[in-house]
Amino acid sequence: MNERTNTCLALDIGGSKVDAAWMDSNGRVEGTIHNFPVPFEASGAGDPQRLIESIRPFIDQAVQAGLNLRGIGLSLCGNVNAETGEAVLNPNLHWRNLPFGKMLSDAFQLPVHAETDVHQAALAERIWGVACGVHNFAWCTIGTGYGGYLYLKDRLYGGSHGFAGNFGHITLDEINGYPCGCGRRGCFETFVAGPAIARQGQQAADGNRSPMLIQMADGKPVTTRMVIQASQAGDPAAVEIIEQVIRLISINLGGVVNLLDLDMIVIGGGVANSSSDFIQRIDRRIRDFLMTEEAKRDLKIIKESFSNATLYGAAADFFIREGYLVE
Repeated sequence: MNERTNTCLALDIGGSKVDAAWMDSNGRVEGTIHNFPVPFEASGAGDPQRLIESIRPFIDQAVQAGLNLRGIGLSLCGNVNAETGEAVLNPNLHWRNLPFGKMLSDAFQLPVHAETDVHQAALAERIWGVACGVHNFAWCTIGTGYGGYLYLKDRLYGGSHGFAGNFGHITLDEINGYPCGCGRRGCFETFVAGPAIARQGQQAADGNRSPMLIQMADGKPVTTRMVIQASQAGDPAAVEIIEQVIRLISINLGGVVNLLDLDMIVIGGGVANSSSDFIQRIDRRIRDFLMTEEAKRDLKIIKESFSNATLYGAAADFFIREGYLVE
């Protein structure tokens, strides 16, 4: 990039880490994608002021490098008011009605355009990725959280309030299920996302059902990665956990396809990308839960195009709203 190239700082603030990069309106990254952990308060909520200070060096470096920095494209996990940049409900950060977009804009005196992470990822796939030219698709992320966004009849579909696509918060078991960050109990997310996999692995270790996980943890908490690695190594308890996760995701996404008759589901996220066959297994299993022969025949389950689709989407969203890019 040269100093005349329109550039934005793209930010993807997830449930546990932040990705940041300078990007132009063609989706090119200046340098590398940087990442750092989300700072948390003692209460367990994300700390917005410390987070802003963690972002400040990227603004300073852009100025020092002479980049034509036009503003900030922001991706946030959870429900976001796209007009104001307000974090309406961000379960993993425990933010409710936090005006984070305005806080960023005030801190750096730059325009900030914010949207929910899954909106940004779907937009990136439509503009620059595997869903270019696809008429009806869903983006799905399986990581710290579980959810998605919809692209229907050649348009991003947010519903009445911009919150459509929260299929991770469809209730599976409100009686025996686990508390969810959204404030309810028994959402699909609490059974299939990364923390749920780690929790089930810990239960298997505590119940002496997995010597391998006990050995891998070595007295420390069981992690999602440990469960996935143990499953790949053939540990029976871990294999059962991952098979159940794939089954529940397939039931959930199968219901979305049955409802909307989609052409494609694009899947990303840390859990989905943690093993070479995770997405392929969903592709096979979901066929058991599709209603029509046409859907079984035509539905495509595809891995995300980018190392971080939400980051690219944050840039695309910024440039579209600023008039530098046509959707």
